[in-house]
Amino acid sequence: MNFEFRQKPLQFRSVFTAILIGILIGAVIVLFCGYNPVEIFGALLRGAAGSAKNVATSLRWTTPLLFTGIAAALSFRGGMFNFGIEGQLCMGGLASTLVGVYAQNIPGILLIPLMMVTGMAAGAIWAIIPAIVRVKLNGSEIVPALMLNYTALHLTEYLVHWFFLASGSHGDTLKTEEIAEQAKLLKIVPGYQITYGLVIGLLVVFLFWFLMKKSRLGYDISMSGFNPEFAHYGGVSVDKMRIAVMLLSGAVAGLGGAVEVMAVRWRYETEFSPAYGDDGILAALLGSSTPLGTMLGAFFMGFLKAGSLAVERYTEVSRAFATVIKGTIICLVSARMLSQYLGIDFLEGKLKDRLSRRIKGPAKGKEAEQ
Repeated sequence: MNFEFRQKPLQFRSVFTAILIGILIGAVIVLFCGYNPVEIFGALLRGAAGSAKNVATSLRWTTPLLFTGIAAALSFRGGMFNFGIEGQLCMGGLASTLVGVYAQNIPGILLIPLMMVTGMAAGAIWAIIPAIVRVKLNGSEIVPALMLNYTALHLTEYLVHWFFLASGSHGDTLKTEEIAEQAKLLKIVPGYQITYGLVIGLLVVFLFWFLMKKSRLGYDISMSGFNPEFAHYGGVSVDKMRIAVMLLSGAVAGLGGAVEVMAVRWRYETEFSPAYGDDGILAALLGSSTPLGTMLGAFFMGFLKAGSLAVERYTEVSRAFATVIKGTIICLVSARMLSQYLGIDFLEGKLKDRLSRRIKGPAKGKEAEQ
């Protein structure tokens, strides 16, 4: 059975309500566990934006979500559901790391773009199978994309363990050697965790806006996702657009992996991605897959991540309560989108119209004839 995902814009009220309910449920759980919700959420806010250093930490967690969020938004706009962003990020991270480790003699002005292109290529390649399943086999791309996340996770760990393990490594952490010094992205503000990876992420947001708003390709992508039949009769090859969308989405995710390596980690290691892919998908859902909305969603998720880590550090509450908030938001936003997809809004409107007619009584004259 084929599944077509067509995201419709979510109203700000719906998004705000979803976030508010998620926070309230988190507060109830914290209260039920015997803690003061005001104190816990105060610690979360201070950890996310209580000082310049905390803001910098929040922006550090936001940076990878700009890439994964745009990767998800791009696939949604094209009528595809790329649930394999996590795996594409990991594959891009490892591929770019190997270039940075084994190309030590290349100057940074060439090595950095080379690592970025390699990461994009690896991410795009990892997105091919779900695209083929959708286009050639007329199946859903969701399940193969999801399963490839686990394949990528274990494959990268296997390759690191048996072929690229750093000398002197021991314990459960698997890691490669560090990339070349000239490939490491500089910090925008010395002493803080803000690097030029954030600038690259914002540039990706701008390019996404330009693609969708100012280019013929963006128009074809939108039409293929919103109305495939109309796009087909307009001369657009919908199947080619779907493949292109998945490859572009995978490339953006792979670029995020490369930037994570160059900006923060400087190597590939175990637990390379703490759910960057899932958080990016939520950022795109919150932002209705628009450039500005997805960017704001990424900032929200990044600040929530930094705040939850601070809560765990300074209180006895686990960071898992932030996962409860995110999960609740996902459920509420998904329910709203499902109602749109099934036409429940339309049915609700028809029912309201019928009820109003009953209350007003039978129409007369021309209204009755209509």
